[in-house]
Parts: sequence; C-alpha cells; structure tokens
Amino acid sequence: MNKGIVRGLISTLLLIGTSFAEKPSRSVGEEQLPNWPTNAIQSLEYGVLLETEGFASRIDGKSDSDLVVATVAFDLEMAVNDWVLGHVGILWEQDLREDDNIDEAYLALGASEDIPYYLIAGRFYQPVGNFESAFISDPLTLELMEMNRTAGMVGYANFWVDVNVGAFNGETKKGVAAGDGGDSTISDFYASVAFTPIEELKIGAYWLSDLMETYNYGNIGEDIADQAGYEKVSAAGVFANAYLGNLTLNAEFATALDDYTLAGGNYKPMAFNLEGSVQMNDKVAVGVKYEASEDLYAAYDRTLAEYGDKLPGQAYGVVVAYQFIEYATVAAEYLHLEELNNDACGDLVTVQLGLEF
Repeated sequence: MNKGIVRGLISTLLLIGTSFAEKPSRSVGEEQLPNWPTNAIQSLEYGVLLETEGFASRIDGKSDSDLVVATVAFDLEMAVNDWVLGHVGILWEQDLREDDNIDEAYLALGASEDIPYYLIAGRFYQPVGNFESAFISDPLTLELMEMNRTAGMVGYANFWVDVNVGAFNGETKKGVAAGDGGDSTISDFYASVAFTPIEELKIGAYWLSDLMETYNYGNIGEDIADQAGYEKVSAAGVFANAYLGNLTLNAEFATALDDYTLAGGNYKPMAFNLEGSVQMNDKVAVGVKYEASEDLYAAYDRTLAEYGDKLPGQAYGVVVAYQFIEYATVAAEYLHLEELNNDACGDLVTVQLGLEF
C-alpha cells in the first residue's frame, strides 16, 4: 500500500536540503541535555505514519476479506549543516515486512543552495519510478519498478532539474540459484532525470540495468537466474505530473527493454498508470484511475517452470478521501480488476484509516 512519507522521490528528499538554511538552528543548553553538543544539529525532523486497512474482494466468483495493520512507519532526518544529513526509516507491515524493518538508512552530502551536487550512500528507495498516486492500492508501475537497495548514488539537483546515477551489488546473478551466493561484485546500475520547467509540471525518465533487481521482481529473479536461457534484461520508464490548481494529473509508463525467453515463452513485463484527482475542498479529495500491465507476475514455480500470481492486466476505479481532523484521514477505494490468473476478473473494495504527522 502507499506509504506516503516512507516512499517519496529521492530528489524530493534531497531538495529539502535547500530549506535547512532557512530553519532556526537548534540550541540546547547543558542544563536540558547534559553532554549534548550545542548547535551540533541544525535541523531534526521526524514523521510517523499509521495505517489500518480493511478490504473485501470477489475474484472469479470467490470472496475474500480481511483487516490488517497495513503500515507502521517512523522517519527521522537529521541535518548537521546545510549539506550533511542522515536519514533513518523504520517500516512494519503486517504479513509483508514483519522481520526486515530497517526501511532506509543513508547519509547524504550536498544538495544545498551552495553545493548542488550530491552523494547518497546507504539503503534507500532508488529513483527508478515516480509512483505518485491518490489511491490506497499501489499502482502497477510500482509493482514492476520499485527498488529499495543498499547503493551509492551521485547527482546534481536544483529547483529545475535533478539528474543522478547509481550502482549497487544485485542479488540476481546469471547462472546462480537462489541462496548459492556467487559473484559479489557491484555490477548493477541505474540513472534518472527529472525536470520541473514550471511549478505546475514535473516530467522525468529513468533506466535500470536489470529488472529482476526490483523489490517485487527480485524473488522471481533469484528463482530464474540459473535457468537455461536466462539473460539480464534492463528496464526504463517515463512519467509526468501536472498540478493545475485543485486538479492533479499523473501518468507513468515502465517496461522491460527486451524479452525474457523462459519456460517455453517470451515475457516482456510492462505497466502504465493514469490518474486524475481533485481536491474538492480542504477536507475531501476524489480520484479516478486506469492502469494496465502485460506479463506482470509475482512468482515463478520452478517445478512447473511457469509464472503465477498474475497482477491485473487492466484495472480502473475511484477513491474518496476525507480528512476528518488534522493529520487523520479515512479513505475508501473501489477497483475493478481484469485479466488476472487464467483471465479471471473481479472487484476489490478497500477502506483505510490513516494517521500521519
């Protein structure tokens, strides 16, 4: 599910650095905190996100429902000065992220008014995707491209452009079965660029050297890397966000750049997402969407040598969100899903209660 503060564009996090200089320095006397270095921290910010969700679905004639704690997240960001900051993010998701809870832990240098160049090292969400959405459910583009790796990244950012390149040691190695270790060299790369020519428009593009290194596709990658015929396949995408008063328009397209020739077939994962949302007043927002995908799977069965758990080939729906008090929102979403496993279709209703500050 959308995690808000947890998954912002890395460029947005970097540009926060330009605002640190405008904030008053923190000065704590020794009487308040003994041994605390006076003026050591220029800015200390934190965020908390809690989300509980209930859903009901009817897919291919079968009904299902559940109530889950979807997100418990805490972010802490500390700026030592205008160009040095550290960021830590903790994330817990019921049935999904109950063990590996260090979501982000990185150090960023630069990205200030005086130093537009930057270096980021640590674990963070790589900027191979935009994924901006008004919906509770993750867009299919995120299911395809989201990445959260320990990596190094260098770039240049100002108020009009953010361009970067990064490298990391991937877990999917050709000819190596899952759990066998193998080559431990840094051999995976990515790059992205985002432009904000005017305040109301943001456009960008990104590239990744191996699609099987993304967050969701990584498990499939480890299962197929030692299969006959496996070759690394790169991926790329483009996006555009328009902010027209109370109306927001989001569009994104991502795809593998070649076919995977496995299990007796050719697979070229692709996804796109189109959304429009309107802030009706200071409390109510409404959004609509249409998204689609091809060859977008969640698992691979080595015994049967076939992909499974297909994500929707098409989906469209509506969401309504109501901020009933400051920091607290309730939202309801309806999605119609088509072209699931064995061409099944169905409907999904999700209700979310969220608190963010």
